[in-house]
Amino acid sequence: MKRLFIVLLMFSFTTKSIHALQKENRLNIGIQGNIPERFFNSKLASYNNKNGGMGFHLGYTTRLHPRFSIGVTAEYAFVTENYQSDAIDGFDILSIAPTFNYYFTKHKIKPYAGIGYGLFHVIDHEPIVNDGIRLIGGVTFYNYFNLSVEYNRIFNKIEVNPLSHGAFDNYYLAVKGSISIGLGYSKYANQ
Repeated sequence: MKRLFIVLLMFSFTTKSIHALQKENRLNIGIQGNIPERFFNSKLASYNNKNGGMGFHLGYTTRLHPRFSIGVTAEYAFVTENYQSDAIDGFDILSIAPTFNYYFTKHKIKPYAGIGYGLFHVIDHEPIVNDGIRLIGGVTFYNYFNLSVEYNRIFNKIEVNPLSHGAFDNYYLAVKGSISIGLGYSKYANQ
């Protein structure tokens, strides 16, 4: 319950900032592909798609300054298990994460880095609510398209039945692309 309160408080701060500061507001809608662990672990077979998968996300951001933005992102990710047999399964993960981004330039093409505190729910597995972190690196193009790589780490130990599922190591690395729709502008909109 304390975790939910923290996220709601952060979300409340985000929405109050949006209205009080009257800065640039954007809605981001996109898809993602999760990079399989075999690209970082040579011990996994080339056919093993462990920690791979796909997903989609919906985010809302507001620019507080030409170099800073805050937001909140809701995401669905399907993360593939470690292959145990020909019957390949995976984990359905829902998350919500307030985020903070820092933009390195004020140009039309802006690289950025960010961080988020996430609440993750792995459907049909315990615990129901899991703390986690989201580390973000990306580029925004003319404020209309975002391309990012996001590392999502769940801190809690997910209780998985080894007879029905392989593991996924409580993390996934996603490559995301999203369209950004302006919902209101300020002097920071084109910076």
